[in-house]
Amino acid sequence: MAAFSRIPLLPEIGQDLHLTVTEIGLLTTSFGVGRLLMDLPAGRLSAAIPAAAALAAAGATLAVSCALLAVSGSMLEALFASSLIGCATALTNTTGMYAFATATGAERRGTSMAIFTTALMSGQMVGPAVGGALGALSGWRAAVGVAAGVGVAVALACLPRLRASRCAPVASPRASAGGGRGGEGERHPVPPRRELIALAATPFATFFGVAGLIQTLIPVIGNDELELSSSTIGLALGVGAAARFLSAWVAGVGSDRLSRKAVLVPSLLVMALGAGVLALSPSVVAWMAAIVLLATGSSGISIAAAALADRVSERRLGHELGLFRLLGDFGLLIGPVVAGFLYQRSGQGLAGAASAAVLVTAAGAVALLVREPEPGSMRPGGDVALE
Repeated sequence: MAAFSRIPLLPEIGQDLHLTVTEIGLLTTSFGVGRLLMDLPAGRLSAAIPAAAALAAAGATLAVSCALLAVSGSMLEALFASSLIGCATALTNTTGMYAFATATGAERRGTSMAIFTTALMSGQMVGPAVGGALGALSGWRAAVGVAAGVGVAVALACLPRLRASRCAPVASPRASAGGGRGGEGERHPVPPRRELIALAATPFATFFGVAGLIQTLIPVIGNDELELSSSTIGLALGVGAAARFLSAWVAGVGSDRLSRKAVLVPSLLVMALGAGVLALSPSVVAWMAAIVLLATGSSGISIAAAALADRVSERRLGHELGLFRLLGDFGLLIGPVVAGFLYQRSGQGLAGAASAAVLVTAAGAVALLVREPEPGSMRPGGDVALE
């Protein structure tokens, strides 16, 4: 909620700090840089320390970074604060992915990841609406100050859980079902490299589209071309998060009952359709449709994470999730720069078309390179035995 509350405020931040559209894009890019730097350490930490400890640290970092953004007076100060917000979200998201991916076996992992995504979307649904409303009432600095307070609340809420986890550590169901460390659940064959590359294309393409379009161009287009207020932009982004809120459950359950690929490929294509709609002539209807389609399809990233967890042992999962999110956040890093540059040069048509091409390519990679497990290939611990 706190991280996404800043998105509808980007045009106001840009006006206050005298930033161009490309420089506004750099604010999102710096957010991506922070996530990029934190992804690999977060992957290691998620497997090494209790989740409550990692989340308490994330809340404290979020509080400090939002406070710094609220008092920033230059682009450099805002860039530094945005990068720290990125660090906090990377630690939060990787910890959550690891915790929910290891909470159950593969036969229910898609649903478990859907719970994680739904929690994430609850914040993303409320955040833009609250941020836009507070920004309209009292300015963007006050709205970001409220986000700092959310970070403090997160850190405090984690402390009791941290004490409980220290007193009574609990082995994950996945490890127990596989016979513990060194048991059958740990003896995974190494997945083919082509599958890991194809699965990694999903977070890259998804974050490329989310950061470049939802978090950068859509607020700018809404403000500059459609003349919408920050509160209206925030509400529209909240509607998009609500659409993902619903699609996450459908995608998670569907991936358990059908297959990961049967859900993941259409999800990427739905995002590509949203980028294509945004490439059309600007109108409120097309702008809103693009938000909903992009948000709905982006829930596929949790399915890709579940597919990754199906294929590697719990011992390696923290490292692999760190790499998975690293490649995704590389898309988060370059998406706003590419979209902002293309938008300034040629308008939304070229920016939307380029994003659609990236998403279609990722969908093709998953369709061609990711192999579904054979029927009856589930291990006792719920993990997939690959040939």
